[in-house]
Amino acid sequence: MSIYLEIPDVDKHFPFRSLICGGDELCYPHWHKEIEIIYVTKGSLNLGINDTPIRMEQGEVQFISGGDVHYFLASPESERVVIQFDLSLFQELAALSGNESPLRDIFTGMEHSSSSWPEEAASKVIGLIESIYEEDTQRREGYAYLIKARLLELLTVIMREVPRNSSGKQPKFSEDTLLQSRETLERLERIFMYVEQHYREAITLGEVARYMGFSPHYFAKLFKKNTGMTFVAFLNEYRLNKAKWILLNEDLPMSEVAEAAGFGSVKTFHHFFKEATGISPLKYHKTIFGNNRTRMKEESPSPDLYDKDTSAAH
Repeated sequence: MSIYLEIPDVDKHFPFRSLICGGDELCYPHWHKEIEIIYVTKGSLNLGINDTPIRMEQGEVQFISGGDVHYFLASPESERVVIQFDLSLFQELAALSGNESPLRDIFTGMEHSSSSWPEEAASKVIGLIESIYEEDTQRREGYAYLIKARLLELLTVIMREVPRNSSGKQPKFSEDTLLQSRETLERLERIFMYVEQHYREAITLGEVARYMGFSPHYFAKLFKKNTGMTFVAFLNEYRLNKAKWILLNEDLPMSEVAEAAGFGSVKTFHHFFKEATGISPLKYHKTIFGNNRTRMKEESPSPDLYDKDTSAAH
């Protein structure tokens, strides 16, 4: 296993991108030199940055420094805006200061979670993130200039209003930083892959511990420390996410949904699902799947219109 280097698909002349991401899949440990901003717009998100597990709730913002190894855990029905940019976007500022280090220090030395910011600062940053994403989505004339202007404004808010990291300045991007947590992250990657491959089976903590070459006690402690949840809780959440995807997209008997998601019985599946969501899987399916079918029909053109458009095209 290896922690992979991600090279974001950005224009070298304008090293920036924004995107909307859903949280229904695992994202393995990776790193990149670009600054990354995560803004949770729906639900919650579990992530890990270096050796620290973090849980984000709707409305929260998290900055990730260039070179920080990070990964995402399954987070049901969540949604987040992700912004990535390279500091070379501010070359003229680097030239003014003589080198790029002070600019990078602003991002590495800030409090990275909005939960530690004054409310006014968080509100300003969220407004800028939303404006940046809107400009990048609509791409009206001059959008790149306005995005850069918003990023400069964001930089100013960070300098003036966002607190500095109380634990001291985080390490700069370097190979040493990467190596410090490589072993732990490679272990997590192996665990994630094992779960993806075997979640339909009756996995036990002891079996995964043996697979990893650890005692059950050490494995349980390692997993909780680096993900913020127990292995059993993670496995159940992963299976619930798989079940939700099936319920959203397929019309199957509950027994088949339970089996496909890795639950030992319909009764167990029903118990965990209702405990996590507050409603039964059948009601969830009828409500969400039914609404999706209705919406798709409403958005689809009528047969008459389709025939008319087709004949006109010929």
